[in-house]
Amino acid sequence: MTEWQQARPLAQGMVYFDPVTKIAYSHTNYLPEDVQRRLLQKHAFESHSQRAYFVVGNNKLIEYKGLTWPYSDEIVPASGQPRGLLLKKHGEREVRALNDIARRGGNVKAEYHDVGMALLKREESPSKIEVRPMTVEEEKKLENGDFSGAEIIHYGVLRRRGEDYIPFIRLDLFQIVRQLAIMEGIDHIELLSNAVGRLGRVLRTAHELGIYHCFTHPGNVDAHGNLIDYEHAIYRDEIPAIKENISTKIKSGDIGLFSEAGLRFRDIDVFFGGEREILRRCQECFKLTYKELMTKVGFLRKNISFSVGIPVFELLAHLNVGFYEDTLKKLSISEQKRIIEAFIDNYCSISGRQEIKKDVFAVLDRDGEWTEAISGFIMYTNPENPKSQRQISSEFILNLWNSNPT
Repeated sequence: MTEWQQARPLAQGMVYFDPVTKIAYSHTNYLPEDVQRRLLQKHAFESHSQRAYFVVGNNKLIEYKGLTWPYSDEIVPASGQPRGLLLKKHGEREVRALNDIARRGGNVKAEYHDVGMALLKREESPSKIEVRPMTVEEEKKLENGDFSGAEIIHYGVLRRRGEDYIPFIRLDLFQIVRQLAIMEGIDHIELLSNAVGRLGRVLRTAHELGIYHCFTHPGNVDAHGNLIDYEHAIYRDEIPAIKENISTKIKSGDIGLFSEAGLRFRDIDVFFGGEREILRRCQECFKLTYKELMTKVGFLRKNISFSVGIPVFELLAHLNVGFYEDTLKKLSISEQKRIIEAFIDNYCSISGRQEIKKDVFAVLDRDGEWTEAISGFIMYTNPENPKSQRQISSEFILNLWNSNPT
């Protein structure tokens, strides 16, 4: 771990490890007494997202996500969940997706451990909430059917592990990924090519299984190309019921895009092209050209301490501008092509690969940025007019969980 700390320093602290369940907790305040009695203190490292922590055991890194301290009085926009908590429906969904993919060759396996229930009261502002874990007495009242007055949520802890899964070095960390390549004794471009190639394989496997990740930004892909954070994944067999349920509840042009093709397109386009709708809104709000917006985003990322706590600046600092803008654009054309080809070779079927590459690089050479057309070529979306495809917005995906709880 000392070597890893040189690549990416992480905050250190103590967590409480349950030798029976093999689950670690960042705090014990709301755990049952019988569980508290058997806990062991362990040295841990905190993720930069503050949603996970890592324990080193037998020279291996084990990651836990959820039940992080402190609880917050807000819903996190990026996840739609209370800060510090991993809701049961999202934790179980991620476990299902990761393990389904692992059975077909994926590298990351997971398990979810249910911890307890909490009361959630929403205030006037949709993001402001009050969260309080339920007492034993309140749980008994609930069993008797005489409890009401607040939303009841179930929460727990997710454990993820994989032989070459590096949870704290993600593909959006350009300089740190370079340092990792040096540590591993591999050329930086080869490491990126291998990572994006693996991402292509994982995404192809997921799509063949009918699993759509929905938030495939580079921050959800580790430096070896392992795609994680399937909290909001949608399965093929759920689409008809969801469409029927949302047709009267969500007024959005995105409803027409909500299909297997639309979800496949989003998975590719979010990774390479970023969150297009938010990027466009930021441009309009600040009256900037695309280049000026990217300059501001780049500055805030390098000086992120300036932005934390100031909502607009923090949004810009964490804005997903896509793997092409963030990383590939900084490389030579030949290196860009090598990495993109690795994705195409692993995601697309053998027939048509060369034609896809030809179309992709023709647009890149002409426009100098990742467009909707390029993502369309890769997934064969209306090849006569690939620009007709549009990315389903993140707000729409997150709203599905409010309108269609599972």
